Amino acid sequence: MKKLFLLCVTAILLVACQSKSDKVQQFVKIYNNSSKMMTSSVIKSTTASSKSPESIDIEVNTNTDSDDIETGLLTSALPELIEQAIKSEKIGKELLDSGVKFNLKVYGSDTKVILEEVIDNSKLNKNIDFKAIASGKKPNNVELNQMLDAFNRNLPIVDESTGTKIMSIKADENNNIVYTCEVTDSFASMIKVDGAEQMIKDEMLRSPQIQQIFQKTSVLGVNNIKYLYNDSKGNLIKEITITKQDLK
Repeated sequence: MKKLFLLCVTAILLVACQSKSDKVQQFVKIYNNSSKMMTSSVIKSTTASSKSPESIDIEVNTNTDSDDIETGLLTSALPELIEQAIKSEKIGKELLDSGVKFNLKVYGSDTKVILEEVIDNSKLNKNIDFKAIASGKKPNNVELNQMLDAFNRNLPIVDESTGTKIMSIKADENNNIVYTCEVTDSFASMIKVDGAEQMIKDEMLRSPQIQQIFQKTSVLGVNNIKYLYNDSKGNLIKEITITKQDLK
């Protein structure tokens, strides 16, 4: 019993006496071991490294081009999403609170840097338990909207090919992801035509992006994806809903 007690005390002291450098290296190991969880149709890979106990370098390699609408959404939201992920890990929060800087660098598909930003101990108003979600917990619509806030703060963003503006991305009470879009007058006239709704929906279903969205959001309990098309005055012109059954 005495030996067991001494072993427990020793273990506690070792954890308590970890230097900042030790904690930095521990975080780097944890991040790299779990980095595959962050890969998607957009993010190819991500790694962490450190040469100093005062900073950690995080690199993200993506499949996006600098002129993609996806790139605009990604670069606007990724720093906060990465910060939330850091703070969801106890040791990551400790490092942020102790002044460690996380140097984020994001690369496009052509290996050019599309974003550089320093994440430091600036406080978020909310925290998302990414570890619980990764273990299978389905977030409610409030938590989903907290995730989407990082995107919404940097909207609207324009799809140059159609002139359509994405005004907001929200989760409704049924955990549907709702895109609210503002369309040009010419596009508005087109989608008012009989049969246009089905044509647009068929075109969406042919896009691999829609399938990827469902694949990546199914773990979050997302049911359907809705698109609300409004004119410049905010009047609803068309609503299109895509379900998982539509993809079959």
